[in-house]
Amino acid sequence: MRKNSLHFYRFKAPFRVPIRTPLIALNEREALIVEWQDMNGSTYYGECNAFNSDWYHFETIDKVEETLIKWFEKHEFVDFNSYPLCCELIDELIEYPNARSVMSMIFFQKFHEIKPIEVAYGATINQNIEYYFKQYNGELPTRIKLKWHEEVNRDIDFLTEHYPQIQRAIDANGVLNHEHVSLLNTFKDEQFIYIEQPFSKYEDYFEHISALKLPVFIDESALNLEQIIQFNQHNLIDGVVIKPSRVGGIDKALEIIEYCREHQLKYVIGGMYEFGLSSYYTAYLAQQSSYPSDVTPSDYYFTEDFVVNSAKTQGHQIKYLPPIVDKDKLTK
Repeated sequence: MRKNSLHFYRFKAPFRVPIRTPLIALNEREALIVEWQDMNGSTYYGECNAFNSDWYHFETIDKVEETLIKWFEKHEFVDFNSYPLCCELIDELIEYPNARSVMSMIFFQKFHEIKPIEVAYGATINQNIEYYFKQYNGELPTRIKLKWHEEVNRDIDFLTEHYPQIQRAIDANGVLNHEHVSLLNTFKDEQFIYIEQPFSKYEDYFEHISALKLPVFIDESALNLEQIIQFNQHNLIDGVVIKPSRVGGIDKALEIIEYCREHQLKYVIGGMYEFGLSSYYTAYLAQQSSYPSDVTPSDYYFTEDFVVNSAKTQGHQIKYLPPIVDKDKLTK
């Protein structure tokens, strides 16, 4: 009897520069890589964006693997012969967006042509901004997003003075309150494109949005289309950071993109400190984004990757080839 098979692998690499955000400090990244072999003998890979611990989301790498094993037991002998059927069956994972997202990545490949793409370079800097400019190798991004820290105003001043042509944004990860609004308003400038997730609670947006003079994008609050509609209908936001792993995958992200276009809501695609497989699909979704998204060359965060063909800078753009997984670099 023909059947599908599901296998799990790991890949780990140190960050070139340790990550420091308002929520976590990271020295290395471990990723779960899922291999799907369908009953016709074709093989596809998905990269999971979950972390080892639950600092960012309740789905850890181990939890995703456990969830997918249980889901697979029901579908081992199912012929996944159409994209709508695949999306319907992975909707059983709707309460587990990281698990659903990795399967969405796999099935998107199965039923879509994967082509070379080119998108704008959008860097994220975790403090040490001057160090970044010493090692960027002459290729400047179109946008720089700064992770919030207590002296972020110095970073803004640095960019304004030395690189006024680069668009600027700040990611606050929801750690701000009313005391920060006056400082944020000093950053208003034609090159300052948005403040990302300034507050953690929905109620805080109602309370402070009228005093905030910067465009506001939500990130952690953009859990699904319904949540985004709620924020938008109350005129609380100017845009959305869409993370496929948070909303449940590529197909769900495309639904949100369609809503944003229909309602004149700006959007960008958010990255998750990804390796080359996941970052290709972040770039794929970012091709028509309102501003440069979280898209960087392959060697921006890591010197090692399990994808053979790296993403490279060309001017202010990043060029991607369809990702090819080097299975020999993966571990069980």
